[in-house]
Amino acid sequence: FIVGLCPRKRCGSGSWRGGLVSMLASLLCVAAFQDSRLWWWLRGAGLPAFYCSRHAAPFPVPNTSDVEEVRSWAAGLVAEMTEKEKHGMLNGVGWLAGVQLPGYYVGNIVAIPRLGIPAINMQDAMQGFRTTSSRMIGRVTSWPCALAVAAVWDEEATWAWAKAIGEEFRAKGANVILGPSVEVHRTAFGGRNAEYITGEEPFLGRRHTEAYVRGAQEGAGIATVVKHWVLNQQETDRKKVNVYVSLRARWEVYYPPFEAAVKAGVASVMCAYNVIGGEQACESSETIETDLKGEMGFTGFVMSDWYAITSYRAAAEGTDMDMPGDDGYFSHYTLSRLPAGLLDEKVTRVLTGMSRSSAFLNPDPNTTCRAGCNCSELLVDAIGTNEEHLWLTRHLAAAGAVLLKNDPPNASSTRPLPLQKGHRVAVVGSACDAKPVDSGWVWDWTAADYYVVGGSGRVLSSRTTSVLGGLRKTDLFLRTSLSDSADDAEWAMIGADVVVICGGATTSENYDRSTLKLDQDAFIAEALQRASKLSVPSVVVALAPGAVVLPWHRQADAVLLLFLSGEATGDAAADVLTGRFSPSGRLPVTLPEDEDQAVQPCRGRQVCDYVEGLKGGWHLYDGREVAFPFGHGLGYTDFKYDVVQDWQDGMGSDGAGWALVVKVTNVGALPGEEVAQLYLRYPNFEDDHRPEWELRGFRKSPVLLPGASHELIFNLSARDLSVWDVPLYLWRIPTGTFGAFVGASSRDARLCGVFGGNGSSEPMAACASNQWSNLWWRTT
Repeated sequence: FIVGLCPRKRCGSGSWRGGLVSMLASLLCVAAFQDSRLWWWLRGAGLPAFYCSRHAAPFPVPNTSDVEEVRSWAAGLVAEMTEKEKHGMLNGVGWLAGVQLPGYYVGNIVAIPRLGIPAINMQDAMQGFRTTSSRMIGRVTSWPCALAVAAVWDEEATWAWAKAIGEEFRAKGANVILGPSVEVHRTAFGGRNAEYITGEEPFLGRRHTEAYVRGAQEGAGIATVVKHWVLNQQETDRKKVNVYVSLRARWEVYYPPFEAAVKAGVASVMCAYNVIGGEQACESSETIETDLKGEMGFTGFVMSDWYAITSYRAAAEGTDMDMPGDDGYFSHYTLSRLPAGLLDEKVTRVLTGMSRSSAFLNPDPNTTCRAGCNCSELLVDAIGTNEEHLWLTRHLAAAGAVLLKNDPPNASSTRPLPLQKGHRVAVVGSACDAKPVDSGWVWDWTAADYYVVGGSGRVLSSRTTSVLGGLRKTDLFLRTSLSDSADDAEWAMIGADVVVICGGATTSENYDRSTLKLDQDAFIAEALQRASKLSVPSVVVALAPGAVVLPWHRQADAVLLLFLSGEATGDAAADVLTGRFSPSGRLPVTLPEDEDQAVQPCRGRQVCDYVEGLKGGWHLYDGREVAFPFGHGLGYTDFKYDVVQDWQDGMGSDGAGWALVVKVTNVGALPGEEVAQLYLRYPNFEDDHRPEWELRGFRKSPVLLPGASHELIFNLSARDLSVWDVPLYLWRIPTGTFGAFVGASSRDARLCGVFGGNGSSEPMAACASNQWSNLWWRTT
């Protein structure tokens, strides 16, 4: 109603009309808190007359994976709609002048009861059901962040995670997850890097993204929205930054995770805030119409990020749905003037995406509601978590923990980890017992801590355990100092068998990080000096929101890194530190030696030119010494690699590629898992301005006892071997031979060889000590 006071053109935020609208809306909201009857009136804003009381007709949804069959069904349904009903399928409700109204989800599309079409209830985000009210805290699981799950390097784990999250969304009345988030990291300072399951590698992102979409949609019957399309690598000036990236780099570095989502049948794609080549992302017909809907064959719908649209052109340029819907850009006036057939096409896409995702299939009457009518109890009070989910979140947090180093303090001693039963352990540093965001601060949506991100992906919990809290549940003898005082820490270390030193850092949407150092960096450096003076073995536990710099890592005997790991952080850390869970996480990002090695975010309206081309992500560090490279991670044991079957042509996953079989053997004294990684060197990579080595496969073994072996099969499809041909606008396999190595990280080659080409292959075998020496790397 308030927005309707404006003339046909939208009241700009800087105009006197815009100021008046904001003032009146604010007064209404304040008054509404005092008068529940006014809230009742506001809840009906944007809803059709008698909407809440209308009985829903039967809704026979086709249970098929055939896209054309689903589109045909959807088109038939659209033909029965009135123009106003069609408009309602494309424009959100439940927000007024930037304020989310009570009883509504983060995103809401009205139902059409006379046709049986359910309401579309959307909630943030891929890492769990967003807690926007203190009453919601503890009723859902606070999961590890996406980057922590990426560090597991296990698609089955990602599938199980997504399925469990989908189940919680269903229990809370939602049928759409506003995720997964899949931007490939470019700047280590990125404020939302913790939310991006891709890490620094598009291939890793492809595999995790497909697993997530399938886990949520096929496993839990809930629609997913892959985001943010596209080139949304930073939070600094995110609505202004004008990104320029070559077509080839787009297709080979930044598009692949989105391609994987499309392949998996994702319901929707969310367009981003940034500008691409002078066009706002939601108004870029080149990226939306030509690349996404055209070349990739995406059949679902494109929705805007919240208030991302900046002009009335968005609807005509490819965006199908405006969120949250109160900005006027998808008004009845705008939508009624779209070219003939385009309105129907957009609504058909919405129905197709939702139906293919199984979100409309077999709805549970106990968890089905219409936002603005009867969703409040489900949204706020329904319990989504359960014991199985709490076990899974602890398992994922432990599996994603990365052991960066674990060296004996001297030649006559043993490795400091795992901690032994009965050990006297000094636990020092404030981060060891850091408090989570208080429930009273839930209104501050960017507030963050060492367990969860700030912003729309935040899920708070009343069960969060600190590192100290987890260690207190073990059979260790603990002595603590939580003041970040080196003197106090030294006192706690006297007589200890080992010292655990904690540090952490936070991150949030809306801001990029100002530093890659941990908050307690200076304290950790001093505490390590005191530990060395007392000859006490040292273990540093880093709670990180992404890539971090650890200037003191050479002075630490052991370093364990956990990316923000949710409510089970402390329990998971204790599981790994004590050896109840053998560490098997691997870095999905590079840890640089210092901050100057990392790319800084672009600022202002300047052109942000990705001059690195194909050498983005972890390749930005190629040829430079780093603290810990992409793919690195240790366990409590060691593994030997052997070739079982060399490369065979025509044996790939699509019958057209290549296949290799490798055996890993536990040659250590403790059980453990290994993550074997396959890297390829493409023909003529130098002339092609490509990185020398690119990840094209990874396989994780089960837990192997000492002496046990397991065979890992690497399948390369034609797509895995292909490069993007810009003139032909398609994928093609280059001619020539491919170099290959299988190893424990991007700089730790174990088996080397060459395949393809005209008979010039070299069998895979143990890498010679002087072979590919540029890959050699050590932690000391």
